[in-house]
Amino acid sequence: MRIKSKLKAIELFNANGVANVSMKQIADSLSISAGNLSYHYKNKAVLLASIFEAMYTETLDYILPKNTYITLFHFEDMMLKFGDLQQRYSFFFNDLVHIIKSYPKIAGKYETSNLIRFKEARKLIDYYIKSKRLKPESDIIDYNKTIHAIWMTSTFWQAQKIAIDSPEYTINQCQSMEMLWSFLLPNLTTKGMEEYNQLRQFVKLPN
Repeated sequence: MRIKSKLKAIELFNANGVANVSMKQIADSLSISAGNLSYHYKNKAVLLASIFEAMYTETLDYILPKNTYITLFHFEDMMLKFGDLQQRYSFFFNDLVHIIKSYPKIAGKYETSNLIRFKEARKLIDYYIKSKRLKPESDIIDYNKTIHAIWMTSTFWQAQKIAIDSPEYTINQCQSMEMLWSFLLPNLTTKGMEEYNQLRQFVKLPN
């Protein structure tokens, strides 16, 4: 019942938003009593915390692999996995500010997990610099800002498409991966561009 409850909550949260779904609605949709649901999850905060832990566990797969040659595809694969996670837990990213303000324990864990990811992303950038796929940092190249810009774009990709849905505005109608690559492409070296072109030859961006 715990797994069924969690899956049903994710479904309802995705459809209606966290603030618009009560524990009673979740229980009703499962054809169980509110007391039965609260036996497994005391309240919505506990339920959300359990869902967040499941999300966080998935992101552990995005950690930089060790003792292996890492290509530019690793960056793309990591971000595509994150995009898939966003689709499955769309409510979390669409309601992120509300969740952070309303559920401080989740907010603290989310911040900690992001700081870990920033460090891993920096290791990846440094690896690409060392292997001469990215240009070195300079007065006009600050990869810490690049990392933060990539995080902001990927995290709020779905929310910004909801906020700006005009058919006359087409910039945000591309795939998120295309937008994310735009942060790195200008800083790729000749070697990096050759590898990127090979990547595009064999692995097409998702439609």
